[in-house]
Amino acid sequence: MKTKKLMMIAAAVLAAFAGCVGPDAGNVAETAAEKPLRVAVFVDKGARNIGAFRWLEITARMKGAVATPVDGEAVRAGALEAMDVLVMPGGSSVTEAKMLGKEGREKVKDFIRQGGGYVGTCAGCCLLMEPAGHHPDMLHLIPFKFGPSGGKADMSIAFNERATALAGIKKGKVSVRFSEGPVLLPSTPVEGANIEVVATYDSDLNSMSEKERPSRAGCAAAVAGTYGKGRLFVFAVHPEFDVDDHFLLKGAFRYVTGRKEFEWDYPQRRRGQLVVGFMCDDSFGVETAKLVQRLVTNGEFDVVPLNKKAVESGGLRDVDAVLAPAGAGANMLKASLGGDNAGRAKEFIARGGRIFAWGCAAEVAGKLNLGVTCVVDADAAFAALRAFAAEPLPVLHSPFPAKVAKPIRAGIYQDPKNSSISIARMLAVAPEYELKFLSPEDYVNGGLDSIDLVVQPGGGCTSQYNALGEKGAEALRRFVLNGGKYYGVCAGAFMALQQSLPNRPRLGLAPFKGDDPAHYRGSAPIKVKFTEEGQKALEGVGKSRTVVYAGGPALVPGKPVADSDIKILGSYAGRKISTTSGKPVEDMLGKGAFAGGRAGKGKVFISCPHPEFEEANHDIVRSGIKYLTGVAPSPAYLNRTRGALSLRYRSSDKASAEFLFGTLLHDRRFHVYPGKDGGAFEHLDAVVLTDKTNADEAKEMNAFIARGGRVVAVCDTPDKRKAAELLKGAVVVESYDKLIQALLK
Repeated sequence: MKTKKLMMIAAAVLAAFAGCVGPDAGNVAETAAEKPLRVAVFVDKGARNIGAFRWLEITARMKGAVATPVDGEAVRAGALEAMDVLVMPGGSSVTEAKMLGKEGREKVKDFIRQGGGYVGTCAGCCLLMEPAGHHPDMLHLIPFKFGPSGGKADMSIAFNERATALAGIKKGKVSVRFSEGPVLLPSTPVEGANIEVVATYDSDLNSMSEKERPSRAGCAAAVAGTYGKGRLFVFAVHPEFDVDDHFLLKGAFRYVTGRKEFEWDYPQRRRGQLVVGFMCDDSFGVETAKLVQRLVTNGEFDVVPLNKKAVESGGLRDVDAVLAPAGAGANMLKASLGGDNAGRAKEFIARGGRIFAWGCAAEVAGKLNLGVTCVVDADAAFAALRAFAAEPLPVLHSPFPAKVAKPIRAGIYQDPKNSSISIARMLAVAPEYELKFLSPEDYVNGGLDSIDLVVQPGGGCTSQYNALGEKGAEALRRFVLNGGKYYGVCAGAFMALQQSLPNRPRLGLAPFKGDDPAHYRGSAPIKVKFTEEGQKALEGVGKSRTVVYAGGPALVPGKPVADSDIKILGSYAGRKISTTSGKPVEDMLGKGAFAGGRAGKGKVFISCPHPEFEEANHDIVRSGIKYLTGVAPSPAYLNRTRGALSLRYRSSDKASAEFLFGTLLHDRRFHVYPGKDGGAFEHLDAVVLTDKTNADEAKEMNAFIARGGRVVAVCDTPDKRKAAELLKGAVVVESYDKLIQALLK
């Protein structure tokens, strides 16, 4: 009897402990499996863009949970009383606070204080910080204030041992999307709160401003803890953006709910599905949010989020239809489909695409005079998508215009590590150019004799130089000095410079060298200002641009070069990029970003950043090529044909590139995503591998196959055949002439 009583007391103590543990607890009791987790997602003004879409997608697909979109009015009316967790997406914390109102903000505080969970990203993190300046209505539930911010990039974040203890997030560094988020600096303590730093910035970013800002390296990037009886876990960054970072969100949910594990699925795209782009610039509102939940869970359509930036970068070329919803705003739709993007929207409709808009979005779209199809509401938009999907498929035709009588002969260096696909597409489609791919052997064996223009792409400069060898490098240098044209981007820009570090040889064509090893700077958009000579040489580029930087050189003066006249055409107008490491880097401000001029009898154009990465900057590439040859490639593009198979094609050697551009891109039954990777696996029908596969890649590919995707591996060497044994269920072919049949089977 005494033993039984002691056991009952012990059970009661354990139950109380399980319900009241603070941030020191690592393993907490699992909530009963039969009780669905009730998740509220804030979707009022302020919660906007692709991050809000991702949160709706994640919570709608979360197993064992019911997700409910809420706005400020619902919160004030007591909607959180029936919820377990509140998700606050990114956007504008000032607007989110305003839409909650004073009463709603108190409701959020009470919800957490009384035992609710809170997960926030970016603006959703800011909302809990100390009020300051233009953030007067913040809730101040965490003892942090705003630090230096600004910029957009994937940044290295270091999670500590407390992240492991609290949320099961492994200690270590993770690359996570950053987008104008906060830097959390310690401030006034909060009564009733016990908050810990679980991650810090292991990198820095000051790429869009000439004004120097304090470093964010080492500052808090994610915090977690208790407020009253409730728990919160907030990120200054956006782990919801990319599938690879969703394990961080699962950890956050584990901590704030006490449940052991969280899962959400990503249904595999089915062949023939309509690809629907959902415009996400504006805030959603409850009704639009419900439509998003319906679209991402019913399996009829392959839905991808779009915004102004995605449209600028060519996102309309990869979709069949677009939904422009009646959200809580629709103000930004003017910029997304109007302005500089109006031509892209009109071209999309002209080639057979459809844009469906309703509510305030329809009013805005109507004024843009784009040919948008206006529908009365979300249900009508859904019905219109179904009707469009049922229409007969368009007649297939080749996208390549006929070549001119004597096209300029362009050659692009090709190896598994370079990033030439965007420029190759540009030259392959342009009727003024004839495109060839160059192997390292071609440089030694006279392959440059039949070339007018060489494109030396991004990737790895030292690896390119070593692959060419001293004979190939000297052949390339002689090609230029004897009258050839040289376009070098990133690694190719390094190649044209003077050697500045031991064991890293260069061609020495230009009187510049790189300021820094740069390989640990990372990648981010950076502002560039063009000189007067640069604006004249690169017609139409204007005074400044924002261009993607990815570890390329920052030009500083080197030794004079005989018989050379190469000048700076544009300089960096941002200060620093350090997105992959906490190591200090050289200031980039004022150092050369673009250069060009004569080298011997030839001509050189040096592009340190990557304007080819974004369609909005392709005119810089075309102007750079025209600067060299006198002829700009015509701005033609490859667009998705409705019903085409969505492919990721991983090009490796010369043969793989020749098949891609000589055969596959001509076949409108396929739509090959731009870039080396081509987007998330769940939006693909198939993946084509032309190089060797390692164990980590094979694991990802096998999961894709298990979901219903197809992987075709071209194994034309013994090494590739051996590596392909790691793939379970992949189709293996021994030559490129069997590839199309394998894709269509």
